[in-house]
Amino acid sequence: MEFSETVQQRRSIKSYQPGREISDAELKELMQEVVLSPSSFNLQHWTFIAAKDATLKEKIKDAAWGQEQVETCSALLVICGKLNAHEDAPEIYQGAAQGIQDKVLPMIKNFYDGKDQLQRDEAIRSASLAAMVLMLAAHNRGWATAPMIGFDPEVVSKLVNLKPNYIPVMLMAVGFKKEEPRPRDYRRPIEEVVKINTLDGPGLMG
Repeated sequence: MEFSETVQQRRSIKSYQPGREISDAELKELMQEVVLSPSSFNLQHWTFIAAKDATLKEKIKDAAWGQEQVETCSALLVICGKLNAHEDAPEIYQGAAQGIQDKVLPMIKNFYDGKDQLQRDEAIRSASLAAMVLMLAAHNRGWATAPMIGFDPEVVSKLVNLKPNYIPVMLMAVGFKKEEPRPRDYRRPIEEVVKINTLDGPGLMG
């Protein structure tokens, strides 16, 4: 599928065909593309928990305002961000040249240490970038997705055994759509959302 076509056709799907499976092998192929997503300093703040067990999905559904897609999708991904991902830098950069390590590792430490809000912001940013790649890669395979923030993060964290240094950024339903979605909702015009040079500059007209 052409990339432009993938972007234009991707939609958030709420209605899924229950009982249809995505195998672990198929899910792994998808995630091998997702983990190529960009992240600050290549720290790869993301962790994905694939909830496939029916009982677990039902419990998460209760924590997600009863949204049907949590239960009927083939796999529910809890997309998590690691707050202290910067502490993994020595492992991530162990194969880099010593000169790069000597330069980058102190930079990462100084940038993140003691900055709780920055750590949280970065975890959410990186996980969100990966989530967008996930949606496009899934659509390219003919699968449907739905990103979700409507859930109780504390309950979901307990259900999937998150440690205190991880936060659930969003849920992502992945599966096979049951019916076509309604026509795409209104999108603001490009000249309104893209400005030249400054916020009060002219809109991009092309």
